[in-house]
Amino acid sequence: MTKLLTHDHPLAFLRDSLGLGAEPYLRRVAKRHAALGYGTMATRREKVSRWENGTAVPELTAQLAMADLHRVPPEAVHTLGWPDWLLLTLDNRTAIDLPWTQSGMLHALADTARGGLLMDRRGFLIATGATLTGAADHWFNSLGHPAPEPSGGRMRVNQQMVDRIEQRLDDLRRMDDTLGSGTLRPLAAEELRFAARLLDDAQYTEDIGRRLHSAVAEACRINGWLAFDAGQHAAAQRYYLTALRAAASADDHATGANTLAFMAIQVYSVGRPAEAVDLVQTAQSAVARTATPRVQAMLNARLARAYAKAGQQTDCAHALSAAYAALDRGPHDDDPAWSYWFSPGELENLAGSCALDLGDPQRALRHFDAALATAYGQSDYQRDHALFLTRAAEAHLAQDDVDHAVGRATEAVALLGGVASARSSGSLDSLCAQLARRRTSDTARDFLNSYAG
Repeated sequence: MTKLLTHDHPLAFLRDSLGLGAEPYLRRVAKRHAALGYGTMATRREKVSRWENGTAVPELTAQLAMADLHRVPPEAVHTLGWPDWLLLTLDNRTAIDLPWTQSGMLHALADTARGGLLMDRRGFLIATGATLTGAADHWFNSLGHPAPEPSGGRMRVNQQMVDRIEQRLDDLRRMDDTLGSGTLRPLAAEELRFAARLLDDAQYTEDIGRRLHSAVAEACRINGWLAFDAGQHAAAQRYYLTALRAAASADDHATGANTLAFMAIQVYSVGRPAEAVDLVQTAQSAVARTATPRVQAMLNARLARAYAKAGQQTDCAHALSAAYAALDRGPHDDDPAWSYWFSPGELENLAGSCALDLGDPQRALRHFDAALATAYGQSDYQRDHALFLTRAAEAHLAQDDVDHAVGRATEAVALLGGVASARSSGSLDSLCAQLARRRTSDTARDFLNSYAG
């Protein structure tokens, strides 16, 4: 098996992907260096060795020549610094265009894991429409294939090690509920790199291999969610698409379906609800015979949110009804570990969000209040609780009830004090923009002044 994750420096990874040795690569850089008016540049291979082992940093003009060679904007060199700007040379389309094979999965994983802290300044999706739904179909059609062949790598992975990896991922999920993406992204990226390295360079049995592939898929899914929560859509989607590939290699229907559900959140949040419906329906097809009631409820709730975003009230109501009916069947011993968060309170909040999107703030508030009655506000879901409080404030504001809107907004601000979440903060900023139009109210004005301070 080709070792794709064993490069110790992004420049080594980049050169390897181009098939260039140190001197041929330097000759290309030197030619661009001269063309840009920076003069001649030495092309001894020792120069690259020092760059890649960390004993030297390229001069700024050399970095600018390299950036120009790889079509990276010069401002990224100044902003990100060496070697972080090199991560921008990784191609987001790798996660889409590679074949849906074990080798294709490993190549996509190498790019994705290497770019764990990539600063996504573009903020757009890399796949939409038929490209996006086609990726979901590729995942679905890849299910049921034989398990990955045992690796012949240097390390040995046993059951206890995979148990620990799965536990660490569970810890990440639960910390995210309270801390948000800004705090956890570096840690989550490192967990992915660790699990991916084991997958690529370890020995394991067929059963351990499946579990390890599933763990890598979930690590990608977590990183995708954290990137989305930080507002970095291209990075998030690349993680999600790679998660689907790893889930397919593990023949893990449930983890892949959960990934599609999170992809749906992303696409309906940026105004593409029809694609979100397609993604969730593909997920439902994949787990039609195996999903526990809680997973069925979660998928139906996500389908309802997509329908609400599309303004399809009847379809939304049917999906919510199915979600309530499934959740009423109670928890099961075989519920996936990642499904813990989907509770009666969460469903009420999602139903409230649907009602708000469909222009029924009164019904929305009934659902938001029902969520609080389940003690949702006393749970550890600090980030999401703040988000739903903000939506409740929007519902109050839609009824011209400024005082209650400010009351809920004040609670949200207090909860977000220790949470780094661009998604929740952005919702609060949007609410403030609505309150700004009601500055004639002393309550609104006092809140806005306090929030700005």
